[in-house]
Amino acid sequence: MKVIFFFWITATLFLMSLNSFASENEDISSSTNFGQFKIKRLKIIHHENELKTYIIPIKRYQNLILIEASLDSILGDFVFDTGAPYLILNQTYFRKYRNLGSINSGGVNGQAPGFKTFVKSIQIDQLGIKKLEADVVDLSSIENSKKVKILGLLGTQLFNNYAIVVDPYQNQMYIHELDRGGNFNDEQKRFRNLYLKTNFSLNNNVILLNANVRGKGLVFAFDTGAEVNLIDFRMPKKVSAALYPINRINMAGVGEGNTELLYAKLDSLNMETRTFMNNRFLIADLSKMNKYYNQYIDGILGYDFYSRGIFMINFIKKEFEMYYQYVEN
Repeated sequence: MKVIFFFWITATLFLMSLNSFASENEDISSSTNFGQFKIKRLKIIHHENELKTYIIPIKRYQNLILIEASLDSILGDFVFDTGAPYLILNQTYFRKYRNLGSINSGGVNGQAPGFKTFVKSIQIDQLGIKKLEADVVDLSSIENSKKVKILGLLGTQLFNNYAIVVDPYQNQMYIHELDRGGNFNDEQKRFRNLYLKTNFSLNNNVILLNANVRGKGLVFAFDTGAEVNLIDFRMPKKVSAALYPINRINMAGVGEGNTELLYAKLDSLNMETRTFMNNRFLIADLSKMNKYYNQYIDGILGYDFYSRGIFMINFIKKEFEMYYQYVEN
């Protein structure tokens, strides 16, 4: 039996009021809620060198990013989830797909059996991605806790030849086709007010970002499917001393288990020359994730981190960027 792993969180918790991005001369002081915007119709930008930019409407359901896509005439919402290594399908709707072998998927609080299958193509509006392996797993616990229909998870591997930009203010995702050097035309670039630029590593299709707390270097997985940040309970003493407990919450996820975790405040998290203030983390045992990632990680950066503004992931250059505000050329 082949064992794979991806991470998912659906947690209900009290969140403090969230403020907008700081001005260019200020550090980001808190998270920003997406807000409600009218979804724009998809556009495709064509250029002479044949590179395209797809502008995809996104939906925000609580702290999740949902994208409408179709697979074999089944149309519905998928979660954009960089914590999933590839395409994950909900067994509720795809149980009749060909079984190519058993797998186990799981998270911090449980495991869910499933099977591997092959998908001819998935259509995200006018962007078609062909010949994909996928895992079929029971995601009903997530649907039941969120009370929303989810066909599956759009994992990292689907986008590994693109640069992905997520604009929460306009509810849009930009998918840029790249040349071999990882470049796209400068006129395609919508955002100029850069706040953060850093490199990341990609291990087993997991995005890994370096950060530090009180001078101690930490490695975080970047997970758009995580509704909250997590940090491993085996953290260094310098880091634990910087955490201030708030309360305890229950977390539900893949599998049937529920786990009670400590929710804590971290005043500052440093990445490159930038400081992120007023962070929130769940303290958890991440040993299972380390095993399946085949690498030790100190934590996971989810909604509380990425909701602070516009972000870009360039999978060829291995660059991660964040921007202050929406600017359209």
